[in-house]
Amino acid sequence: MSDPSLFETIHSMRAMRRLKPDPVPLELIRKVLDAGTRAPSGQNTQPWAFVVVQDSDGKKFIQERYHQAMLSRFAAFLPKPEDRSSQARIARAAMHLAEHMHEVPVLLLVCGRRDWPFSVPQEKRVGKAPPSYGSIYPCVQNILLACRGLGLGASLTTMRQLFEDELQTRLGIPETYGVVALIPIGFPQGKFGPVARRPAPEVTHFDRWGQQQPS
Repeated sequence: MSDPSLFETIHSMRAMRRLKPDPVPLELIRKVLDAGTRAPSGQNTQPWAFVVVQDSDGKKFIQERYHQAMLSRFAAFLPKPEDRSSQARIARAAMHLAEHMHEVPVLLLVCGRRDWPFSVPQEKRVGKAPPSYGSIYPCVQNILLACRGLGLGASLTTMRQLFEDELQTRLGIPETYGVVALIPIGFPQGKFGPVARRPAPEVTHFDRWGQQQPS
């Protein structure tokens, strides 16, 4: 079982969208979710909840709608066969996931308790409050890091926004919670990192925007 160091994990954790259909042991799923619950949250409210979808009907339900959502947004931008650029590879991997999501062993929905942000005045709090994203995304990142540490492939997806109401009804998620992320999890077909990113100095400003060196 993999267990790389923290910084090795961070530097080699990339979105893995091509996943094997092999089952993921329940003990690994529980370990991943336990890592998620170790995240910090505002006022220690711990507003997360998880739905682990493994049955074939549930996965097919999600895949059909996810695939349709991807086509509705990105069909016109799919790369040509001769395009071998990095962006083309990413687009093909994303569409591969959409086409084969029902074959992924685990589809994890990370949900968050709905809670109005402080910036929204009382008189404007109409309808459903959004989930507390600031408290849920640290949980999501812990899950992704735990997957990498255990040798599992995973990726953060948000396309379920286009069919979220239908998804919540199908899975019985109460209105007091909203879905924040859909994370397909499985053993990767490819290999991890290293990842290529813009160097931190290029995106760092000291004391005020535009000052790239400390005073």
